[in-house]
Amino acid sequence: MQALLVVLFMMVIGAVIGGVTNMIAVKMLFHPFKTYYVFGRRVPFTPGLIPKRREEIATKIGQVVEDHLLTESLMREKLNAPEMQQTIKQTVTNQVIRLKQDDMTIQKLAEHFNIDVVNTSNEWIRTFVTDTLQKKYEAHRTDMLDELVPAEIITVLDRKVAELDGMLLEKARTYLQSDKGYQDIVEMVSTFFVEKGGIVSMLQMFMTTEAMAERIQKELIRLTHHERAQNILATQIQQEYVKFKNMTLETLVGVDQIENLRGQVADYLLDQLKLSQRAHQPLHRLAPQLFEHLDKEGIDKITQLILNVLANRLSSIMRQVNIRGLIEEQINRFELDYIEQLIFEIANKELKLIMLLGFILGGLIGILQGVIAIFV
Repeated sequence: MQALLVVLFMMVIGAVIGGVTNMIAVKMLFHPFKTYYVFGRRVPFTPGLIPKRREEIATKIGQVVEDHLLTESLMREKLNAPEMQQTIKQTVTNQVIRLKQDDMTIQKLAEHFNIDVVNTSNEWIRTFVTDTLQKKYEAHRTDMLDELVPAEIITVLDRKVAELDGMLLEKARTYLQSDKGYQDIVEMVSTFFVEKGGIVSMLQMFMTTEAMAERIQKELIRLTHHERAQNILATQIQQEYVKFKNMTLETLVGVDQIENLRGQVADYLLDQLKLSQRAHQPLHRLAPQLFEHLDKEGIDKITQLILNVLANRLSSIMRQVNIRGLIEEQINRFELDYIEQLIFEIANKELKLIMLLGFILGGLIGILQGVIAIFV
């Protein structure tokens, strides 16, 4: 009986020692959190293992995640997966559906950025137009029109001006041969006789107003066919045209005129744009063809564009994100008690099993010691 009590006593002592030792060992993984000193010397086993090796652990975890978990090849594989393509396509489709709603306007979109589209755009356009016109005017105010107008336009104008004399004479001939032209000549002849009176009026005794009008009409029509008249007209037109091309921009548009012209151009452009109306018009009415294109093939193209951009920039994105450094930084920010709680939540069963194993092994060793003590 005494031998059995010795064995039981040794078993209990061994179990307590083994279990408590393992419990202390588990606690020493984290505790104490800081280093303690006695007489200027560091107390052994302070701080605990994880607090002491915290930075090394964070670095190692970051390295493992970057090198073996969130790798570039894995990210590319996920981007090329049908599920990812379908997810992005569905996201784009949902955004397009939102844009089709009646309340979705340019102004509504701009409100997310606290922007007044109408006033901001009008001010920007007015400033841009007036400043650009002023700069262009100052840069070319002494240049001749022949230098300012593109050569292609000058060539077209030269050809049109060269044909202008014949066209004017043809228009004049058509007018003179018309009833309107004849009546105008009759009225001018009658007015002439009335204004001059006296001896000139006596001509009506020998020739009626109508006869004189017919004679004048025939002479004027004959004059339009005369080669010399055409040459004179062509020469005058050409001289005026050359003078016009040799005029400087400043001569054509003065400094005072450019001030008014800048404002008028800006006002005309803003009136044509009608930004106040377009900014509050639903997008699907403002640009219906755009949404038709999106429904047909635009969504697929946008999806593919997003995937291509992500694939092409994946390396630079991952370098900028710096997964390893990000994980290290986050782990180092965690409070030690939070890390302890996190590890215990993950490995609670295993840690309890380690402590239980300490009791079991300690008890078995105690039994063995008790048996040895009896026989020895």
